[in-house]
Amino acid sequence: MKTIVNQARRHFAAPPTGAALKTTHLHAYHRDILKAKMVPFAGYDMPVLYPEGIIKEHLHCRASVGLFDVSHMGQVRIKGKDARAFLERLTVADLQSLPANKATLSLIMNEKGGINDDCIITKVNDDHFFMVINAGCKDNDLKYMREHLSSGEWNKKDIAIEYNENNSLIAVQGPKAQQLVDSVLGVSLKDMDFMTSHELQYKGETIRVSRCGYTGEDGFEISVPEKLAIPFSNALESGKDAQGTVLAKWIGLGARDTLRLEAGLCLYGHELNEDISPIDAVLGWTISKRRKEQGGFLGFERVKKELEQGVKSKRTGIIVEGPPARDGVEITTKDGKVVGKITSGGPSPSLKKNIAQAYIDVPMNKLETELQVTLRGKQYPAIVKKMPFVPNRYYKKV
Repeated sequence: MKTIVNQARRHFAAPPTGAALKTTHLHAYHRDILKAKMVPFAGYDMPVLYPEGIIKEHLHCRASVGLFDVSHMGQVRIKGKDARAFLERLTVADLQSLPANKATLSLIMNEKGGINDDCIITKVNDDHFFMVINAGCKDNDLKYMREHLSSGEWNKKDIAIEYNENNSLIAVQGPKAQQLVDSVLGVSLKDMDFMTSHELQYKGETIRVSRCGYTGEDGFEISVPEKLAIPFSNALESGKDAQGTVLAKWIGLGARDTLRLEAGLCLYGHELNEDISPIDAVLGWTISKRRKEQGGFLGFERVKKELEQGVKSKRTGIIVEGPPARDGVEITTKDGKVVGKITSGGPSPSLKKNIAQAYIDVPMNKLETELQVTLRGKQYPAIVKKMPFVPNRYYKKV
């Protein structure tokens, strides 16, 4: 456990910049009541782990329910009769065919075909979209969107960008997540498929409940007004199963990272950046057939070319037969030729193996290809594996 804790501390701590760290509405609750270990992350003072530690947090989320304070993420509404066209210019999303109250994972693109951020876009209706953007990118994302909005192409269109810092965002993840949320809200969410989103009522206030998350488990991300953040959190913490066992535990950034790594999900700044394309990242599935054919989004020329001709390297999973291999570690063939680099890596509490995501040159990225990594001057075997490492359990109603 010590190895993982230290890894999380290195991974999430940021160098001082002189700027005061921001806090979420639940910050004091994490620090003073839950006794969380706090670290700088994306400009915020965030809980990296709680007293039980990362491994127990991780395994509890896989077995029952984990609670995550993800209020540092950006919550944005794009409104107006030209909002869909605007978002389809900046992202790869097919919002024309997306049904109301459905969400999609998408990518905010730049003109050179790289990824400025990954995001979740929910279609409230044809003139109203709700976006959740990454904490570390949200300032740049908002600036980027507003710059486009003020340009000659869009400044006379009917589009409004509304950024909301008044709501907390709490993720409820795990196989018993619906059982817990049903009991707290007093409703049944069995008819909500994965990537479905609805506005519901809680204590006389409107909240947004989205069936999504970043752990590979079933679960929800729930946006609640600031004044409900503590009461709603307390209600989630108090939920019990039929045997009287408490269902949920709080999960910090450390276990959030190990969970998403097992699920084969990207972390911006590691697997994704402004130079990496959707095809490099094996995220071509986020682009619908219509959008692949018609384009219309920034950087389409590069994406079209890569769809037709392929790319040099691709995002790939590997298992390392040795110590954990962290981001930046080079991957080589057995004769020493460098063919890739790790972007995220560490121990998998579920598998009890050391796993990683990496960019590996084609065709060395083929499944079961035997490669190696060099750690502290010694070579260790690394085998290309399919992701997710742990099967996803996203909910699909029968």
